[in-house]
Amino acid sequence: MEKKITIADIARMANVAKSTVSRYLNGGSVSEKTRRKIDTIVSDYNYQPNALAQNLKLKINHTVGVIVPRLDSTAQVEMLRGLDAVNDEDTFLIVNTYQSVARELAAIEKLRNQHVSGLIILTANITDDIRDALKAFDVPVVIQGQDEGDFHRVLMNDRQAGDIVGQYAVSLTPKKVLLLTIPEQQDWSIGHDRFTGIYHALADYDVTTIHTKFSIDEARNDALRVMSQNTFDLVIGATDRMTIGALQAGIATHQSTKYIGFGKSDLSTTVTPHLTSFEYDFYETGKLMYNLLKNVRENNPSEKQRLVFDGQLVERESTQNFY
Repeated sequence: MEKKITIADIARMANVAKSTVSRYLNGGSVSEKTRRKIDTIVSDYNYQPNALAQNLKLKINHTVGVIVPRLDSTAQVEMLRGLDAVNDEDTFLIVNTYQSVARELAAIEKLRNQHVSGLIILTANITDDIRDALKAFDVPVVIQGQDEGDFHRVLMNDRQAGDIVGQYAVSLTPKKVLLLTIPEQQDWSIGHDRFTGIYHALADYDVTTIHTKFSIDEARNDALRVMSQNTFDLVIGATDRMTIGALQAGIATHQSTKYIGFGKSDLSTTVTPHLTSFEYDFYETGKLMYNLLKNVRENNPSEKQRLVFDGQLVERESTQNFY
């Protein structure tokens, strides 16, 4: 019995994306040249689409899947608000994966089975399994957070941020510096890119680095173990939450330390002293992500889109003579 061809087969033979074939099969907009090529392949191979799948897809073609690693992050909540602010026609299916690769893979498969018309994924790191699962999606995919050339993506300019923070740190003339970060394999953009410029600027300084987690409590406990044995005059944390945890440890150990974080949240201006931080506008980033998805879904650009969002250093009391 002759093997039936799939959407992937048609896309390969027509030299187009699977999402283009899906739009063709569902009566969407494709160029006349592409339509003629697909017409010929469908006719020659007597392709019969799955009617049930088509009907399901047509019923929810204004549903967008959104995968987030954690919902206790101000940055991600603000991005979700930004997504919703510019959305006037889609329904979001939001899945929290609790920073679990297994849950992320399950979420991708679940949303694929829901026949969403697009996927936005806020991700820390993309494993080979996640990469393969996303490539198997037959609708537009937009990634936030990691510079993956196989996908449309929105990035925070963490390299630039690290350079700016590193130079600013040098201007504070520290004698002993504590850096709080996370392992690179957990989040390459934060654990690696964000600290490249900092390490370079502080190459000739006395620097201690510890790995911790995103919570204030765990960052405080990890910082306390080190600060109980050493005195630091500058602490830089990968996020505001980490830095606030270290600030609490510094107060507990009676240290006159300066502190720098990354992020943009109410936490920066509710702690005492107010926290100097490199800030991104996550709300506007969310708007950018949705508009990119909408553009890809409607126009099917031939090249993967890469948008980079810059931030700025905001000086507050934590790096001034507060003590």
